[in-house]
Amino acid sequence: MIAIDLAPGRRESSLRSGATHTIDPAEGDPVEQVRGLTGGRGVDHAFEVVGLPQLMNQAFDMARSAGSVTLVGMPPAMDTVLSIPAMSAVFSGKRLQGSVMGGSQILRDFPRFIRMAETGQLDLGSMVTRRISLDEVNDGIALLDRAEGVRSVIVPE
Repeated sequence: MIAIDLAPGRRESSLRSGATHTIDPAEGDPVEQVRGLTGGRGVDHAFEVVGLPQLMNQAFDMARSAGSVTLVGMPPAMDTVLSIPAMSAVFSGKRLQGSVMGGSQILRDFPRFIRMAETGQLDLGSMVTRRISLDEVNDGIALLDRAEGVRSVIVPE
């Protein structure tokens, strides 16, 4: 698994969570870096989790022929447009799909996630870098804007 992030702390966290490689997009074209790690082939599955059309296009370009691209990130506005060259889309055989909330179904999936966390198969603690109170929500949003930490969790006082 290849994780791409501008924030060094998030790249390090990705390695602890199962990524085998990380890429700093500030060090060059991330598509070319991914191609370099995959012998020019591209990845089987590409996920875009930020919501920016430019990054969605990069995810599409990173996927191998007949690979899949999953868009998870929420675009900044309802009328945000994603443009992919039609010939590339048709002849590559790539699948483009959206995913709201990871496609999870609460009644089906949450009990399984809880069991996995209870048995040590899912390390939720490693995903939380800060615990904040409800009156610190604006600080938590500012942390997201600055790409600091992985996830802040609101804890009742």
